[in-house]
Amino acid sequence: MAGGADAALARPSYHLLHLNENPLWIYLHSGGRNAVYYGLFGDEGGKLQYITVSVESRLPSNALLLARGPINALLDVLTRNSNVPVMVQRLELISPQDGEVLISELPIPERNGITLGPLGGIMQAVPFAPYDALYREALTTTSPFYRLLCAWKMYEGTNRIRRWIQEQCERRGINDRMPPDPDVDPQELIRLGLQAAFVEGIRHARDLFEKMRDQRDAIAHFLIEREEGESHVYVADGRELHAYAIGSAALLRYAHRVLEELRLFCSQRIPFATGGMILPMPQNRDQFIVRARDYGLE
Repeated sequence: MAGGADAALARPSYHLLHLNENPLWIYLHSGGRNAVYYGLFGDEGGKLQYITVSVESRLPSNALLLARGPINALLDVLTRNSNVPVMVQRLELISPQDGEVLISELPIPERNGITLGPLGGIMQAVPFAPYDALYREALTTTSPFYRLLCAWKMYEGTNRIRRWIQEQCERRGINDRMPPDPDVDPQELIRLGLQAAFVEGIRHARDLFEKMRDQRDAIAHFLIEREEGESHVYVADGRELHAYAIGSAALLRYAHRVLEELRLFCSQRIPFATGGMILPMPQNRDQFIVRARDYGLE
């Protein structure tokens, strides 16, 4: 997932799915007339190259949403039957007239790189370490559902971080006010894909998270009780994927913003390292290793 969209589109896929018949035409049936046909096409050696499903829609963008559900449903049953994890790497809309690709949909690769050094080391802000781990989980996952849960947990955890900061400030006689819950830019949310009607009334980060509580509950608990009866989120459905992709991006942006403002406050006012800290040097780096006994293991 690096190098930009063009590189990702040109990069060959790697998997262990092979066909005994090429192409292989199969259906997925859910009763009555509810059946969908798929074409599985392989290369000269029978290795699967792509799966096709026919979609009828006036709008190209809707075609991708409609296709996502049946493609995911097929992968769901293949995973169930084989216990092999399979996922969609790329979804493309092919023109029925000339076979050209009209739209490609894939996780956005990261164009930016990192150049390190010279660098002695990095101070880890210990209270924030679990949140750093959640943030990386959210950024690297291909699931918008999991990304939304990670963002929610990050934001929920800011209450504990605030209590810790308050205790540290009281201990040191610091009376500075902590950063408030950040304001939300409605236009930023709309640019991310949220509807203007949904954004109305959202002023602060907490308002955004509260408006998405139903989405959080639905994916966290799967089966939830509502006035109209029991409901669940069908995670293979393209419309649900689209909604959660937009929602998780918005929540993650503001959860990260809250934590960065609190981290900056701490770094400026509360020293993470007190007297007696040892400065590791390259010449004694062998003293600073991970030891099993420190974790109760031998």
